[in-house]
Amino acid sequence: VINPNVTIGNNCIINTKAIIEHDVTVMNNCHISTGAILNGGVYVGENTFFGSSAVSKEYSVIPSNSFIKANSLYYTS
Repeated sequence: VINPNVTIGNNCIINTKAIIEHDVTVMNNCHISTGAILNGGVYVGENTFFGSSAVSKEYSVIPSNSFIKANSLYYTS
């Protein structure tokens, strides 16, 4: 599911059952795995892997070259 105002860069993989909420930006060369949830306003930097069933807190910034493991909760404080 890809909701309104989402930007997805080049060479990205969005797997089955991933949810990308409103106002998310996914930069180039990213992999959003099965069942992953990117909540509203999240920024995903280039070359990032976001694992299966991982969840991000809204408006988090995920730096380039990140590896977010499966079943984890990602948030920035």
